[in-house]
Amino acid sequence: MDGESMLFALSNIVIGCVIIALCIPLRKNKIRMNCWYGMRFRKSFESDEHWYEINSYGAGRMIWWSIVLIIIGLLTFFIPPGSRAILRFAPLILIIPAIETWIFTKKL
Repeated sequence: MDGESMLFALSNIVIGCVIIALCIPLRKNKIRMNCWYGMRFRKSFESDEHWYEINSYGAGRMIWWSIVLIIIGLLTFFIPPGSRAILRFAPLILIIPAIETWIFTKKL
């Protein structure tokens, strides 16, 4: 494995782990409404109930997709070098849980 592929593999793994670590307190409803940390949707700020419900749901989705990102990072070690170019965009899959959470807020 070349250095560039190693960098992409490790960065996907690290990004996934950091996102999971940041989402665990949100998932457990440990973070009160604030302007710095949490799922930042207008609906989140309408009430404490919405804040906790949206953040718990969003954190759960982020954790799930971060696990997918970690798996992609691990698989990078086993994929032939010519096939790895698309994996540079793997962190973009974290847009999916943001969209899922946005859709969830519309149902509240």
